[in-house]
Amino acid sequence: MTLNQKTSAIGIDLRAPAPEADCLDCLVAVPAAVDMMRAAEDGGFKILNSLISHTRDSFQKLDVREDSGIKIVAASAQDILYRHVARLSIMDRYTRIYFEQAVWYFFTQLTSRGVRTFYILDNSLQDDRLGALLQLFDTGGVATITPPRDGSDWPSLSKQILAGLETVGHAAYIEPNSEVNHIEAAKVMARSLKCVATFRNLAPDDPAFEVIRFVT
Repeated sequence: MTLNQKTSAIGIDLRAPAPEADCLDCLVAVPAAVDMMRAAEDGGFKILNSLISHTRDSFQKLDVREDSGIKIVAASAQDILYRHVARLSIMDRYTRIYFEQAVWYFFTQLTSRGVRTFYILDNSLQDDRLGALLQLFDTGGVATITPPRDGSDWPSLSKQILAGLETVGHAAYIEPNSEVNHIEAAKVMARSLKCVATFRNLAPDDPAFEVIRFVT
């Protein structure tokens, strides 16, 4: 798993046998894991516990390295989740529980290591898809800010973004339509923050996204 320093768009091989890929397993596995939970006799708690343990062990293995590995993990996380939600076909209690426990645990691992993430999403979203995205991100440990719900005034939106980063540690600014356009302002803001900041305006089936800021 490597970051191409020659371009602001990155593509990450999540199948690579590396600690970074292992850390992201609980995010990559969202659809399959939730399906397995639905079929499990115990409601999926063994699956959840196994993935949480795997996430903990993977981050601990990454801790011993002194390189950009954890920043690559942080840069990938929110985009992986968005792409799953964009393809979501069932929104049920198993989905919510998975985000509430496995996804939330993943983001606490970043926070406990002093790593914050800021995701800017500029994609068209229907109301139901936007609602699912906001609910699952908030449940999973990412504060969400979006004009349809939080107002169109950029000074107010930017304060909410900063508050989300301060209190939760991770934030996503989402523009689901063309009613307002604060994307460039959000990018300018992202470049001034001490966090890993990323941006997507490509279709969810495109694996590439833009890295705006790559610091911790």
